[in-house]
Amino acid sequence: MRAPGLPCFFSELSLRLITALCLAALLAPAAVDAAPKPAPVPAVVAERDRTSPGGRAVHVILPQTHIETSIDVGRVAADYSGGLLDTLIIRSMDDKKEVLSRNQNERTLAAAQPLFSALEGFDVDALALAATRNGLASTAWFQPRPFTLTRDASPAVAAAFVAGADTPQLATISYRYDLSPDFTQIRVTADLALAYRPAAKGDKVPTVAPPFYRQRITSIVELRTRAYDPNANVALWSAEGGRLAKTSLAAAFAATEELIPYALGLGAADIKAFEAKDREKGFAAGLYGPLVARRHRVADDTLIWSGGLVYVQPAP
Repeated sequence: MRAPGLPCFFSELSLRLITALCLAALLAPAAVDAAPKPAPVPAVVAERDRTSPGGRAVHVILPQTHIETSIDVGRVAADYSGGLLDTLIIRSMDDKKEVLSRNQNERTLAAAQPLFSALEGFDVDALALAATRNGLASTAWFQPRPFTLTRDASPAVAAAFVAGADTPQLATISYRYDLSPDFTQIRVTADLALAYRPAAKGDKVPTVAPPFYRQRITSIVELRTRAYDPNANVALWSAEGGRLAKTSLAAAFAATEELIPYALGLGAADIKAFEAKDREKGFAAGLYGPLVARRHRVADDTLIWSGGLVYVQPAP
């Protein structure tokens, strides 16, 4: 005797399997004919690129209006065979990660509400602009020109910046600031990029050119006393009108200000030394990478290299 509901189950399974097979058939030619990956953008400014007559126009992008949150739901389902078909089948049958992510994001936003309220009206834009101005001014060859600060990171705004610039090179610095998933860290990330201004063709607006330099700077401030309960950590950041969160954001951007000229001054030999197999490793803020320096700015801080400079200091 056939178990009740069995035909329906197999019909649904067959439909998903057919869908996965169709997707695999559609994606397979693209995978075969895919162009080779472009070479990574250097994290070093070559000596020939350090000269830009007339300086560089600078576009500072900070799209946020409040501190962001992040989540980590871990790995929900493994693609055991590693094949495209198995991956498609598993993803078509299992939406656990999506559901978990949505639920976790809702809980995280609810828990962070006290900090959102405490930081309301706090001028993070001023911190980002000051860090950028002072950091670039400390690099003698950079010659920063007019600064444009926007919240819009869209291609249209980027194209408008290019069209309005009159320097041979352009600099873009995109900022993000957020909380770690357990609320023990406040993190500021700055993505630096340099590109040559493309020549105008007739009356067409120049498009954004690919960068010849890119590096990410991450500046992290950690709670000195932390709890396993995320709500307790939020309470620490939010107490006294967000005093600790505000001073920590200021400290994170102050470190970024010092790291900008450090990053721009790195040479190929420095990166090679960072990535050498025998380089001493460091563990900081949950990240593990080649140790650049201990006590870089203060007595109990750490600077490591993890695809870019990562600086970690305790909360003031």
